[in-house]
Amino acid sequence: MATFSTSGLTVTTSLPKGYADQRVASPWLAQLAGEGPARRLAADVSTDVAIVGAGIAGVATAFFVLRGTSHDVVLVERDRVARGATGRNAGQMTTYFERPLCTIAEEIGVERAVAGQRDFDTAHELFDLMVAEVSANGRVERFDGHMGMFNLQQLNTHLRNNLVRRQGDWRTERCLVSETAEFLGRIAPEFEGLYEVVPQARISELLEIDEDAYCAVVSDLKGCANSGLLAQQTVDHLLRRYPDRFRFFDHTDVARVIIGQDRAVLCAGGRELSARSVVLCTNGFVDHAVCEAAGAAVRLAPDQRITGRVAHMTAFVEDARRSPAAMSYIRNAIVGGDTAYVYVTRRTYDRPDDSVTLTCMGGPEHPFHGPVYDPDSHFPGALLTEMDDTVRPFAQPDRPAGRPYDFHWHGLMGYNDSGIRVVGAHPAHPGLFYNLGCNGVGFLPSIFGGHRLSQLLGGYKLLPSIFDPR
Repeated sequence: MATFSTSGLTVTTSLPKGYADQRVASPWLAQLAGEGPARRLAADVSTDVAIVGAGIAGVATAFFVLRGTSHDVVLVERDRVARGATGRNAGQMTTYFERPLCTIAEEIGVERAVAGQRDFDTAHELFDLMVAEVSANGRVERFDGHMGMFNLQQLNTHLRNNLVRRQGDWRTERCLVSETAEFLGRIAPEFEGLYEVVPQARISELLEIDEDAYCAVVSDLKGCANSGLLAQQTVDHLLRRYPDRFRFFDHTDVARVIIGQDRAVLCAGGRELSARSVVLCTNGFVDHAVCEAAGAAVRLAPDQRITGRVAHMTAFVEDARRSPAAMSYIRNAIVGGDTAYVYVTRRTYDRPDDSVTLTCMGGPEHPFHGPVYDPDSHFPGALLTEMDDTVRPFAQPDRPAGRPYDFHWHGLMGYNDSGIRVVGAHPAHPGLFYNLGCNGVGFLPSIFGGHRLSQLLGGYKLLPSIFDPR
């Protein structure tokens, strides 16, 4: 037997003998169409806007720049479309920040923090616009997602977030507290009207667990979609829609970006790509150099610089149709601690001959220190054993321990210490733009970033933003 305990929540299961290392397989990449022969950059080219990285951030940037300006665009990718984090993520549609909104407000003020949240929330509509214009056929499901909390510190953090939202005249997230929560009488009066007291059974119902240790929940609009499939279909759409203004090259590694006074030169696949503006959409974790013509490195502020984290996910198929859902469960006694929270996403998964329910679960992450990340390296059997023992009871308590999983995958995600995506032009180099830093919060912020960059590249004078590069 094995026991997992988190400040009152205890799950005891029969520990299986253990899994062997598994071959990686992403359910999102499995849905992509064949891409045919490589499209390598075979000669020096010149363009208005060069975009590096054909994940959802780079593809969305290309979509909105082509749609909203008259610029010529070249999109360059070292692998194939969506083969990075976009095809190896959890596929959630969310619009929250990696860090609590209240801490952002403490640092830069309520008005700017809430403005950033409003910006993120526009991504749902921008996503729908992309899907409609591309005629994308990937399944999209939306629903309210729920996060479970088990102590007053966690609840206070999310109530402070709601207080910031109310002070900034923006919508609040729904927060429910169990009538049997031991801390119910200690909730500060300033939070009145920002939560509702309900029976414990309602909390357990939303979180789909039998345990009473989780006694509060915060809910907001979430969803799920295959961002990799959308990226692939969008590139095909752009090649058809803008044959005179859009070019796409894959299997073309960018080794160096040289930022000049009027133009940038990308050393890509042994060729030179010259552009008036260059946009880095590489999830931030890149192995190419960015420098001035004289050789000095071009960098962001220390807390905006991106480092890599490898996130591990696994999934199982159920033939019975179950409603889509997203739940997460805090496992630290204090929000922001070192223990990864558990997240579970359930969705309808379309296969060539049928549709099934796919339940994805994740949480384990570890820093990546390089030098080379191998996305096809095996999924560790010991980690799968741990996840089966400690995460599976949240995902599907009726599923016996030790059963095979249908998918196992990992992805290199870009994080920064600020916890805020970087979107905009470098302050010292107006021709260098960024749309990067997934920070583990879904792909919708990448789409927002692409739209904001299209406005900047179109000459719009936007107000300063919390996303601005420094």
